[in-house]
Amino acid sequence: MTFNRFHLLFVLSALIGSLLFGCGGGGEGAQSQSAGAGASSPTLAWDPPQTYVDNTPLDPYRELDYYEFYVSIDANFTDNDVPVAQVAAISNVLSQDGRSYTQTLTNEFSLDNLLPFTQQGTVHYISIRSVGVDGLKSNFSAPVAWSLT
Repeated sequence: MTFNRFHLLFVLSALIGSLLFGCGGGGEGAQSQSAGAGASSPTLAWDPPQTYVDNTPLDPYRELDYYEFYVSIDANFTDNDVPVAQVAAISNVLSQDGRSYTQTLTNEFSLDNLLPFTQQGTVHYISIRSVGVDGLKSNFSAPVAWSLT
């Protein structure tokens, strides 16, 4: 199956529902109550895609390469926009005994990584695209507003 006929259905529409904008506040999954350096880092979270646009199953472990992150002061993203960051879709996590690796799907990103591309007091929009191992890209996710205050 090729990405030429089917673009990835980027399940980041679920991004809005599973967005973990951790601005120091509490939440069901908030793990940022550690003592120390202050407020937790805001995190963007999503569900990795599981199907193509036509609902054909997608194996993210074999068919996804990485995610691209876009930042703009405009909520409209186009193919002319340049990603400011990218993250591998699969991470190899070393076991506790240090002898083997387990593959895990990437599903969150610290927004602190985007600080060099933002200005305090300005609303920025963030969108993500998934990129397949064949280099083809999904549509942009629904943009999410983010403001540094």
